[in-house]
Amino acid sequence: MNKHKVSEESVLGIINCLKKNGIAIFPTDTVYGIGAVYNNPEGINRIFDIKHRDRSKPIIALISDIKYLGELVDLENENLENILEITGKYWPGELTVVFDRSKYNVAKDNTIGVRIPGNKILLEIIESCGGIVFTTSANISGEKSPAKIEDISYDILEKTDYILDGGPILNGVPSTVIKYSGGEISILREGNIKTEEILKLFMKKGRG
Repeated sequence: MNKHKVSEESVLGIINCLKKNGIAIFPTDTVYGIGAVYNNPEGINRIFDIKHRDRSKPIIALISDIKYLGELVDLENENLENILEITGKYWPGELTVVFDRSKYNVAKDNTIGVRIPGNKILLEIIESCGGIVFTTSANISGEKSPAKIEDISYDILEKTDYILDGGPILNGVPSTVIKYSGGEISILREGNIKTEEILKLFMKKGRG
């Protein structure tokens, strides 16, 4: 099992693994994730297989900076004005925004979830790998999302190329997920960021 405590050397190790089209487990600011670089479709397929995840369920893109959003979403056909105030407040952080018209085939309905995580080490890893890493929680589908390495199925750990152990994540709660389509938002999942706060900010923006 290729498991390493967080250090300067192990951060370089996971970056090298991902850039060589491996898949890796790492701590985020919410739960432990398993991911591959955005231009590694074989690695993304391995993640679905390892997790026993339904192919109709998308994985999300973690980006290191909002400048990479245009690599994932058709910005010309998206009215971003109504969402930028929300991402400006909650990114980096625990909010995933699902957009229409993905440029990558990671969901049958062509949508894509995007988030900028708050974990500084993870941001460094993502930036070093081209600014985009596709990821999902490091659990068998249907099981609880892991807050520490010990929560992760041995089967997943054994089939992963690199494991970065950052210790227990105090949060352990998956991100809040909203969908942005046609200039409107809908709530898909509530996490630590309360949807009431998001809707209030969105309606305030709309009235302005």
